[in-house]
Amino acid sequence: MPRLVGKSVSDHILGLAQKGIEENAAHFKVGGKKLYFPKARVILLRPNAKHTPYQAKFIVPKSFNKLDLRDYLFHVYGLRAMNVTTQLLHGRYERAGNIASPRYRGPQIKKMTIDMNEPFIWPEEDTENSLWDHKFAQELNKYREETMMKLGSDKLKPHKAFDGALGPFNDNMIAQPFIPKQLKRRMLNQKPQDPDYLKINQFL
Repeated sequence: MPRLVGKSVSDHILGLAQKGIEENAAHFKVGGKKLYFPKARVILLRPNAKHTPYQAKFIVPKSFNKLDLRDYLFHVYGLRAMNVTTQLLHGRYERAGNIASPRYRGPQIKKMTIDMNEPFIWPEEDTENSLWDHKFAQELNKYREETMMKLGSDKLKPHKAFDGALGPFNDNMIAQPFIPKQLKRRMLNQKPQDPDYLKINQFL
């Protein structure tokens, strides 16, 4: 078979893809190794503004390549990935605990974008859900920052996030049943067999 060069290669690949689609078969050369229980975690992401309905983005393991994703989507979901592009993002700097802990770089994230022959439109986000509220997200981030910054005696100070509803709370702030001192002293001096003592002892 003569060697294909230049445009002939793309025409040959296009011809194989068209033939596979017409025969309802794989539009690419299927690998010889069979995998019956894939353990890879492939996460579908919402599209960015630059993406069209004919494109889809996934988070894939770093060991994945373009051929793996194309084979995975076709045999598991019946989705044809006509073109695959890869993006490897740097890991974010994180801290192990509080602000005094050293920083370390997290793992890299690998994303792949595919071109599909049929469009897919995401359903609209629920705007009534309070979890998606922008103010709630701001308060949650503020609470996390305050928790990381508190050291020593500052841990007992109330949080500013959520108007201090998340504490911290100590034993003095918890409501206790009020018993006058004279009554408490008198009840402690009574015998345990006294029925009045047994009734009020549970509050002492």
